[in-house]
Amino acid sequence: MAAILRESLEDVIARRRPQPPEALVADTIKWLAGLPADVRPTALPVQFVRIANALARVWSDHRRCLEYLDDLLIDRRGGRQGFPFDVALEIAGLKDYYETSIHPTAQTAWDLIIAMRR
Repeated sequence: MAAILRESLEDVIARRRPQPPEALVADTIKWLAGLPADVRPTALPVQFVRIANALARVWSDHRRCLEYLDDLLIDRRGGRQGFPFDVALEIAGLKDYYETSIHPTAQTAWDLIIAMRR
């Protein structure tokens, strides 16, 4: 039993070791370059490389992208530290751009009424 417990503890310690810093992958760089200059985040890919890479991966999947953006912006677990203000603004700007230009999404009840009339 002690061997199993020790092995488990060693596994936990191994997982907690610092990982090498993640780098922007080529697809993320291409995704960033394809965004309009006024929407393209600058702080996010520097401060949160993993998140920039993840956004680039899900950008073409409408449902997954919106879920991921919402997860980044809304604290559903409580007590999360949150992003620095400039990064939070960039994520919010990406979500707005995604919902208005890439995949227009109804924002109000009036938007839904207009969409139903089409």
